[in-house]
Amino acid sequence: MDQIHFTNAVWEFLLPAIAAGADVLTGLLQAGINNCYNSSVMRKGLYRKLGELTCVVLAYVGSIAITLPIDITAFVSIYIVIMEIISVLENLSAAGVPFPVWILRKLKKAADKLAEDPAVEQKDGEGDA
Repeated sequence: MDQIHFTNAVWEFLLPAIAAGADVLTGLLQAGINNCYNSSVMRKGLYRKLGELTCVVLAYVGSIAITLPIDITAFVSIYIVIMEIISVLENLSAAGVPFPVWILRKLKKAADKLAEDPAVEQKDGEGDA
């Protein structure tokens, strides 16, 4: 993690926000295609996104207050972006976008690993719509 740096501190906030927005958008897309829009699931998803972005802000403030050997903000931001990319791909798959089988297997394995971690709450339903 020492070798990973954002080109500008703004990206530490902007990239997770863009990824979260893409997840919401693809969640809405798959909900529309599958005719399964649920406003309470959407609301929970938006609250989670707000929580994720709050974690980035807290990591940034913490990195200012405490000197650490790693860039904790970059670590938190990258973790959130990876989670969002997985969710976007899940949403697109649920919407019928074809992916090679090996990508879907890797995606399922990564999502299962995240779900195994007791610190990571399991999502309700497919996507955030």
